[in-house]
Amino acid sequence: MDYQVTGDVLPNDHPRRLQSLGHAVLAMNALLSSLTDHSSNESSYWIPERVFLFGFSAGACLAMESCRLWKLRRNVPLGGAICIGGGIKSESLPGCVAPNYNDGDDQYGFTDVLIITGSKDNVYSQKDALNSKTPCYDGSKVQIHVQQGKGHGMIGSREEMQTVMEFLSKRLVRRMSSMEDMSEK
Repeated sequence: MDYQVTGDVLPNDHPRRLQSLGHAVLAMNALLSSLTDHSSNESSYWIPERVFLFGFSAGACLAMESCRLWKLRRNVPLGGAICIGGGIKSESLPGCVAPNYNDGDDQYGFTDVLIITGSKDNVYSQKDALNSKTPCYDGSKVQIHVQQGKGHGMIGSREEMQTVMEFLSKRLVRRMSSMEDMSEK
């Protein structure tokens, strides 16, 4: 997708797509940095582990690429990212530092990511989802859910929503014990 000018869908390796996505990822990184910068005012910053990203299609690609750059720039994971029908589609982006996976400094690791795609999704296929795990992103941090019979679309089933809720339940910093018995089983 051209994130800057037209909004048109572009091939994965199109230079304008990569440049536009790189620009959007850098803007998202600046936003996340400003939200989580505790040096300016101790009472108004967000703890990175409490920041979650959610995106559909091109927004999912932006969310996962932002998590990759966040790790490369900050070395501290966000709370998580939920990517519906999208994710990383390139090894690196213009203007974004290329990862070095052999540096041994993965003590903080990548942000956990949930990718939900459909078995009939022709925009972001199961193969694309699997390719998001390696070599671009630590595969152990990526959970993939393939919804049978689904094309390219937002969450549309109880099973998909249940997957999202389970993902979040394992990553939210604080739980409200008074509400634990209120959900349907």
